[in-house]
Amino acid sequence: MIILSPEADGEQHAEVISRVRSLIEDGGGTVDDVAEWGRRKIAYPVRKQADGVYVVVTCQITPEVLDEISRVLAITKDVVLRAMPFRLSEAELATVQANGVPEPIDERPEREERPRGGRRGPGGGGRRRER
Repeated sequence: MIILSPEADGEQHAEVISRVRSLIEDGGGTVDDVAEWGRRKIAYPVRKQADGVYVVVTCQITPEVLDEISRVLAITKDVVLRAMPFRLSEAELATVQANGVPEPIDERPEREERPRGGRRGPGGGGRRRER
């Protein structure tokens, strides 16, 4: 999974994805699927960015090729916010090869506004110790 900067243009995104594809194929691997999930909220800010453009590349490669891809993506940090490799089981790989990468599902409920903390009545609340 690669999270790209939303501030970079689509041409830069395409260039990074193309470079990753060529590294995989030149290293003797195969690209099974490239799923572009688009702009989504990141769990925590990365380099002061709250959003990122998610791209999931499903492939079969050797550890050496993965190391080279990681090195190249680390160099392009003006476009790449994060790159996270995941290992799929045989069943997961077969599903991706047959159907592609499924879209992410956000099962979290929408956040509700919580009342802000503050003083609770006179004295600020809490237990009082008597003397």
